[in-house]
Amino acid sequence: MASFSASKDYQEHQHRGQPHWGERWLGTACPLQGRINQHFVNQFLDNKPLKPGTEPCNSLQEMPKSDRERRRKSRGSFYLCPFFDKCPSQQVYRDMPNARVWITTPGAMAMAGLPRHLELRPIKIGELINEQSDFVVFDEIETIIKWFDDTYAEEVVLTDGGNNGVFDDIGVKTEQFSKNNCVIPLPTLRWTGAERQAQQAITATLTLLDKQYGHQILRNWIKRGYFTPNTLLYKFARRLAGLEEFEAPETSEAISKANARLVKPIVRYFDALLNEEDPLRIESPRNPNRDPVYRLARLMQEINSTGESALDEKIYKACKAWILEFFPHTQRRLARLRTELENRNQNQPQSTKKDEIDPVDTIETLAYRLQFALTIALLDRHTCIVFYEWHNRPTSINDESPHRRMSAAMLNILPLPPTGRQFGTYYSRGNDHDKSSRNSSNNALTLFAYTNIGRCYILNFHRLLTDFNGQRGPNVLALSGTSYLPDSTSFHVGNPQGVLMPEQEASEAIALSCFKFLPQFNQKNQPLRISGMSERRKMSLLKEIARSLVGANGTGHLGQELRELKHFGDNDADSYWRDRDRLLLLVNSYDQARWVANEIRNCWSSVQELVYHLVPDNTDTYTEDDLDEGDKFAKATDKGELNRADIETFGQMKAKILVAPMNAIGRGFNILNTNGKAAFGAVYFLTRPYPHPHDTQAIAQEMNRRALDWANKADFIAWQQGDGIVQRAEKVRQLAARYWRSVEQRSYYKTLRDNQELLAFPRFDLAATTAGLVIQAVGRLLRGGVPFRGYFVDAAWAPKSAARKADPELSEVDTEETSLLVAMLLRICDYASEDNTVGNALYKPLADALERIEDLHW
Repeated sequence: MASFSASKDYQEHQHRGQPHWGERWLGTACPLQGRINQHFVNQFLDNKPLKPGTEPCNSLQEMPKSDRERRRKSRGSFYLCPFFDKCPSQQVYRDMPNARVWITTPGAMAMAGLPRHLELRPIKIGELINEQSDFVVFDEIETIIKWFDDTYAEEVVLTDGGNNGVFDDIGVKTEQFSKNNCVIPLPTLRWTGAERQAQQAITATLTLLDKQYGHQILRNWIKRGYFTPNTLLYKFARRLAGLEEFEAPETSEAISKANARLVKPIVRYFDALLNEEDPLRIESPRNPNRDPVYRLARLMQEINSTGESALDEKIYKACKAWILEFFPHTQRRLARLRTELENRNQNQPQSTKKDEIDPVDTIETLAYRLQFALTIALLDRHTCIVFYEWHNRPTSINDESPHRRMSAAMLNILPLPPTGRQFGTYYSRGNDHDKSSRNSSNNALTLFAYTNIGRCYILNFHRLLTDFNGQRGPNVLALSGTSYLPDSTSFHVGNPQGVLMPEQEASEAIALSCFKFLPQFNQKNQPLRISGMSERRKMSLLKEIARSLVGANGTGHLGQELRELKHFGDNDADSYWRDRDRLLLLVNSYDQARWVANEIRNCWSSVQELVYHLVPDNTDTYTEDDLDEGDKFAKATDKGELNRADIETFGQMKAKILVAPMNAIGRGFNILNTNGKAAFGAVYFLTRPYPHPHDTQAIAQEMNRRALDWANKADFIAWQQGDGIVQRAEKVRQLAARYWRSVEQRSYYKTLRDNQELLAFPRFDLAATTAGLVIQAVGRLLRGGVPFRGYFVDAAWAPKSAARKADPELSEVDTEETSLLVAMLLRICDYASEDNTVGNALYKPLADALERIEDLHW
């Protein structure tokens, strides 16, 4: 509502005294509140109106007649609100039955239900669309697929120190139920036991991470944002083998394979533990004290049965004893690694040493790591029971399942992920340096739940329920300009049935566009690189790049480009460049957009009023990374802020430069000038987009695409090695776990390795995905069939070419192994080849322009 009322479109309607058509469906008035007496409002609503969205439309109950009835847990039947046919907030649902066209979002399809007044079945809008529609159009299909992949790979808050987590709410109710019921059915007894033990494991986890009672080495270990039993134990195995947790960029493929062979026997113990149906009930082997897997399971049992396990010295000593007994050469391996790192670090810059070097472990720190990893494995076991067996919860817990956002029916219809349903990625907010967290408590854990291959909902929408009800689904048309990028797990949907060809004039104009590699340099003539740098350094580096592009009060490249675009427009007979002297600067986040825009304003006083940076439509959508302090919610609008909802008005504003995140501007916007052409004449890619290495939803998305690739490959290794369905399924599960682990271990671009066996080609994937992002971004500059000028600024795009510009005597060229920019160009040119009819039609003009890129040595 706030975004809608603040939008320029709505304000213009108000100025004309004209009602806006959107107001019909945005009413929030609740007629029922008008019938409530003031005494009730004071007593039950704290003298405040109901918050929109919380109205009891389907859950009215009779007013208790006495205090005794009021104290009862159950107050009888629920009733529907009698004012539905007049309620302003329900107007859209009253219009739906007679509407011939429904327009909705993937979020509404996946999560929104229907009022009981219209539909008694507990279905989501997406299921209703599938049932009632003849024809369904999915626009920007790959974004819708991503939404559904994310929906079925969601995050669930376990605890946040308040009342928002699952365990913050159900703990008291579980204890109250147990107090009032001495005899409990076995399924409920198992559930309540798991809930209690999960609470205990949560406490142990947070204690181990606590600043006062925990260990700094553990806080540093998970500071990147997430941790699972699988990843923690794999990283622990590398450390136990005397290796770095992440391989250095210069590691050769031969050494990488040798390291993998060294780690494999250690990981086998941990895989055996995690693959147990229940580690707490593992059978005792013939010689239990000499069995490393059984000893680990026994450690988990001790952690589970010890109320204060995080502070228990016996558990710590038992972890240390396990390491010394089964890996007696660990001390020697650690000493060798320490020597190797000391020799290597002598040649590194001092800043790199300070920011990025991970200290070598000791036996003592390894013991803490093992204790922490086993505690997380224990928490994983308990939360699986609580979530999967939610139907066995005590009757006093009326809460919906933590997966309430998803349709319960869809959980059992969509295919399971090849890894199996996964729980176990936990986020700890409020670590040492997190000053931006809105929640001041350190007690915050969030669970990552990967339950289904979400994209199958959309890819099979035409026959989503056919096998269950025998009815065919709707006809489906999927549209997108970037859904054909075969190597990209994010963008590629499949081979299209047809291509909507652009006009010849537009294709010719696109081919006239030009690109240039434009690295900037510091005072020591060193290339300025953003990608791959630590977060604390990115602000200063981006500001330095901004200062370099501005020059002395506008004499740098930005000023030159504006003057050239103005000159082109003044002398343009074809109207390609008229009124297009505006610059679009793209970065990776809203924070970065603000930093760059403010630096340009500070360095270039004459254009201060002409520089804008994009901000989200509503401060409620900010992430913790987007705000420096919690009080910014109440802060007045910063100078030069432009709401994302108003971005299409930029071409009519008195403005010349817009700084924006690439993902926020890449789709759906037509930013035009008064001539109906693209408002921007040039775009600067200040940073190189690179996926967050610990984005679990992105990993799930890649896993989903790979699962479908495996299913479609008749000679995939799992189908060849497995004997029968069960063995093949087990083999797929093993390969999927290996694949997931390999994705989590990715770090620098140069360390990306192909795996033909698993159909994994991460460098091609990243290059094609980056191409999709760039194509979507430059699409804002192609509206109206006009050319543009594009500049790649971050030295990380092509480090060898940047080095040659700093020192012309160098002769090395960039290849797809060293340069993401080169890899991207090669992917686009490959797709646009003559023998690829689809790619040629889509990308040929752009490929021709990219092949002429200046100052890139490749």
